[in-house]
Amino acid sequence: MPTHFSLRERADGERRTLAIAGELDLATAPELEARAEQLSAQGRELVFDLGELAFIDSTGLLAILKTRELCAERDCGFFLMPGPPAVQRLFELTGLLDRLPFLDAPE
Repeated sequence: MPTHFSLRERADGERRTLAIAGELDLATAPELEARAEQLSAQGRELVFDLGELAFIDSTGLLAILKTRELCAERDCGFFLMPGPPAVQRLFELTGLLDRLPFLDAPE
């Protein structure tokens, strides 16, 4: 799994998927927030794919929560694709696993 941070975008109709790889933390969260700001204005649905995320800290988690709020304000759907067990554990420990809109992983 990569440890450097990268964002890859996919467009499918009005859905914008942002695949996040590496570490989402204090240093990289602002880049994610800035891109989410742009993408939420372009489509009706924004998906964060966490499948290649190696690490997430509280700042990264806050960036995800801010994006969910932004999408709610803009009437843009917001969803998450699950990450590896260590990443999902953060959502579980914070009580957000069942409160955030996770999609099933693709086959």
